[in-house]
Amino acid sequence: MTAAPATPPSAPSPSHSDANADPGAQERYQVRFDVGLDGARRIGATAHLLVWCDAIVSEECPVDALPPRLEVLDATLAGAGEVARRLLALQTERGDRTMVAVVAAGSSVSDPEGFPVEDVLLAGAVVDALGAVGIDATSPEAAAAAAAFQGLRGAVGHMLTACAAGRSLAQQRGPEALAAARARLEQPELSILRAYSEPA
Repeated sequence: MTAAPATPPSAPSPSHSDANADPGAQERYQVRFDVGLDGARRIGATAHLLVWCDAIVSEECPVDALPPRLEVLDATLAGAGEVARRLLALQTERGDRTMVAVVAAGSSVSDPEGFPVEDVLLAGAVVDALGAVGIDATSPEAAAAAAAFQGLRGAVGHMLTACAAGRSLAQQRGPEALAAARARLEQPELSILRAYSEPA
């Protein structure tokens, strides 16, 4: 099932708590999007599930540096649907609305340089899959990532090869490394890096 093209979300009515919240945290939205470790901390502080989107893995996901109690998933293109199903399952387990932070890793994760198009497209695939199962209360940032993926759905493999990060990987480690990165993205299995835990 393919989600409808992303449209700018309608913001929920502001509450008193919204007036004091950091807009960058995107707290009023169920699905949020940001880049890098700082972005993960910003949108993950009040989330329950974080999806780490690193199309070309140059560093391990810094799980221990992420907000506590979050469930952390490692995304692939082929596994985007499994991520969406996991969110639905976690929401059922909790019996409450479950917030998700979708993060494009960037490189380096602590101080991303340039625009990580490969990670943004992967994140967009996740947001698109969430929309397909009815989780579509997305922030404008998440909607933009989904729209990018929807517009380039048939060219994601080419974008991975042609983008700056892909070309750099091929230069530094050879075309075999780039082929391995593409193969990893085609793995459909769900990868849970850390399970969710309720606050004590």
